[in-house]
Amino acid sequence: MATTISMREDPPKSMVDALDCDDPYEALLALSEKSHETAQQLSTQLVQDLEQFKTIELPELLHRLPNLKDVDSHPVSTAVACSESILNSLTKIASGGSQASQEIKQLEDEKRTLEEHAQDVETALILRKASDQAAQSLSAQRYEQASRAIATYLQQKQQKNRLTERATQYAGEYTVTQLESTHQSLCQTLMEQYSEAVQQSDVVQLGKLTPLVQMVQMEQEAVALYVRFLTGVLSTELGKVQQQQEQQQQQQKQKGKGGSNKTPPHVGMARVYNTAVTILRHHLPMVSHCLHRADGDAAVVQLVHLQVEQAVSPLFQQYIQSKQLAVSSANAQRIYQALEVKYKSSGFSLQGDDFDHKDDCGFAQQVGSLADVDAALEEAALCLQHAESYTRFIEHTVREVNKARAMRFRQAQEQKRIERERKEWATGLSSSSSEKKKTENKADSTLPFEDDDEKEDDDAFDEDEDEDYKPLEILPPHTKLHEEVAEVGGYYSVIERSLLLASMQRAFGNMIEEDLRFYNPLGLSNDHDGNSSNSTTMANTKHALQTSLVESCLYAARRGTQRAFATGHTGTASAVANFCSDCLEGILAEHLSRRAEDIGVSALKPGEGLISGSGGIFNATTNLIRQGQTVSHAVGGAKAVDEAAKRRKIQEGIAFACATLNDLEVAAHHTHELEKVLLQAVDRGFPPNTPHTEQLRMCVQGLSSVAETFEMSANSAVESLVSVMKPRIRAIVTDAVGDGSGGASFAVMGGANAADRHAVRMNYNLDEEAYELLAVSEGYISRLCTCLDELIQPLCNHLADRLADAMVLEVIGTACKRLEVSLKKCHYTAMGALSLDSDVRDFINYSKDRLASNELNSNVALYRACTPLSRLLQIAKLMNVDDLEDVVDLVNASKRKQMWDLSSQDVKAFLCLREEFEEDRINQLLRLDD
Repeated sequence: MATTISMREDPPKSMVDALDCDDPYEALLALSEKSHETAQQLSTQLVQDLEQFKTIELPELLHRLPNLKDVDSHPVSTAVACSESILNSLTKIASGGSQASQEIKQLEDEKRTLEEHAQDVETALILRKASDQAAQSLSAQRYEQASRAIATYLQQKQQKNRLTERATQYAGEYTVTQLESTHQSLCQTLMEQYSEAVQQSDVVQLGKLTPLVQMVQMEQEAVALYVRFLTGVLSTELGKVQQQQEQQQQQQKQKGKGGSNKTPPHVGMARVYNTAVTILRHHLPMVSHCLHRADGDAAVVQLVHLQVEQAVSPLFQQYIQSKQLAVSSANAQRIYQALEVKYKSSGFSLQGDDFDHKDDCGFAQQVGSLADVDAALEEAALCLQHAESYTRFIEHTVREVNKARAMRFRQAQEQKRIERERKEWATGLSSSSSEKKKTENKADSTLPFEDDDEKEDDDAFDEDEDEDYKPLEILPPHTKLHEEVAEVGGYYSVIERSLLLASMQRAFGNMIEEDLRFYNPLGLSNDHDGNSSNSTTMANTKHALQTSLVESCLYAARRGTQRAFATGHTGTASAVANFCSDCLEGILAEHLSRRAEDIGVSALKPGEGLISGSGGIFNATTNLIRQGQTVSHAVGGAKAVDEAAKRRKIQEGIAFACATLNDLEVAAHHTHELEKVLLQAVDRGFPPNTPHTEQLRMCVQGLSSVAETFEMSANSAVESLVSVMKPRIRAIVTDAVGDGSGGASFAVMGGANAADRHAVRMNYNLDEEAYELLAVSEGYISRLCTCLDELIQPLCNHLADRLADAMVLEVIGTACKRLEVSLKKCHYTAMGALSLDSDVRDFINYSKDRLASNELNSNVALYRACTPLSRLLQIAKLMNVDDLEDVVDLVNASKRKQMWDLSSQDVKAFLCLREEFEEDRINQLLRLDD
């Protein structure tokens, strides 16, 4: 009745939907009634419409009257008869389909009943067989076979749809009773034997009984006994380790006469760790496989780690107290601060008598000698390394235990999914149908479930589908062992930082500037594939030096950081990496910068240092030739030897002074190398893709900024060197170009003799005759380049390539600025503009020949590196325009290439110096006021 009422309230929309319903006959009947109601409504609506619209013309079919002899011949009658025939046919189909569906349901019920009977019979046979086998095996003391039989029974018992009441009746009540009694007897027997094996520490017997205990589901009791067994084993093994260590200490005391040779603390710690690792490797696989349901694997790991902490913690405390790490760390921190203030304080001079490099601020007295402290840090690093190795092993063990648990969890889920699919296939309900059925049951609470067990199974399946495996927290993230390691690592990092600074202080104090033993050939690569022959010549004639100061300091930094990285402890390694960066950037870079300023730049100042102010070192002979004099060969042998020794002394002094600048470049190079080595150590020795490892990587990458600091300090030292050379450079340029007023006549224009050709000065107010005479004369650019060579060539031979190029560019830039000032004082003709272009290009070629870097071989790179030189070329191009109309095109084209640095005022000033151009036209062209 309820189904009929629901069909009439919500009839199907089509015949296909009606046939798919559980009761097709009622569905088709409801559909027919609904159609009849719809037809009546439409006919009523049609009558109303016809009454409103009387003028509507009806079809001819409706106007035609029926034939009285044959009423059924009318089309409307024919249509009604057809509809009634269709309705009768559909009624017969619906009644037949309903009957067929009922027969199918009856067959499915019979099939399900037969399957349940067959399953119950199968369960009964399994129970009888297991009962007989368990009883016989237990009486014959074949415990393994009895355990297998009981395991079969317990497996059937766990499945609710297997051990039904009918299956129990088929098997017989005595069968289940016998299985239960056999189960209890077997469990009691196995527990007695297990307890006896634990008391006797019989590993072989435990290995045989543990799988049997799993079969009879006595894991909880077995785990407790096995933990007791492992506790005894650990106590025995750790006692042996302690006893062995005491014996070795007594032997060493007897041999060492007073106990000077003691067993290092890391040896005892390593023995404890090895014992724990051995026990875990031997016992954990079996426990994890057989006793995982009772969390036996987690209990074993926790027990071993707790025993290790109890054994190692006293060793750490004893080591801290014996070495007085807390006191040494505090002293090291205080001494580090004192040394830092000493070397960072402004106002001291490295050449002052009041500055004592030998003063280590009490490091040797309060902390120890460098060798003793280094050996102590090696010992501490080994303690940390062994502890970190064990910590990584125990963390790996925890991950493997959780991985095995996750695999079992997924396997159980897969089995439940297969069982659910089998059940759906057997009942003929798909997952969507079951969900739909469950939704209907929830909507209608009056409809009960078919079976409570089925409801519970469905709920369990649904929960398993949505559930994800949650890893078991076996050990806390931070244990007592982590705290001990962090404490020792903190002491270690502070002492390591102080040792690094003390090593630098000793290197500073042992450095003797005049001793050749402290100087070595420059270790940087000087090979450059330059296209110019002069770059190759300069590379082959380089005698650049470096001091042993940088190598000593960087060796101490590399040794300390690599030792800290060898511990494997990310916190200690990060701290030491940061301390190393601070020492290199704050102390070494500052010391090398001041050393370059106080010792290098001051010694190379022209006129006051090693470089002569009137010329160069090797310019005496050149000056004599320039003045038309000859050098007398009647020089005594002793005087010649003194002169040669003096030259060698000067060259040696220049090399030593340049070595102070090279040290900054060498420090930057070694810092980059140290960064590469430490990054490789991070990749090889630390767990990948962890927050602590990424933090350590960031600390190591901080060395890049330290290397940049060294490079910036080297650039600053070169700028300081060039700044003290600028007066000499300006004097050279002034001497080469003359007064630059442009009013004096050109020397060759006045009919000067051949002896005056060397006296040619800057003058571009030339006619054709003067231009031809200038072509065969020595111009001022040639003399300028010769004088600059006398100034910079000794420095280039003793500086690193990058520093030499930076110095050359600065010198060229200074000379170009002075030349530009002189060019503004000259007047130009067309021939003079050509001469200017030739002179500028000669000076550009000279500049390229003096540079060693391949990157500066191209004109574009050279112009961008030296803006004053680029301005000279732009001035030459500007003065060589044939017509003022070409100026705009030249400026626009150069600006598009970003190669134009002259302002509009500069363009006007230089164009006004051209004799052929009028100032009014220039102003009109450039749109400038007078």
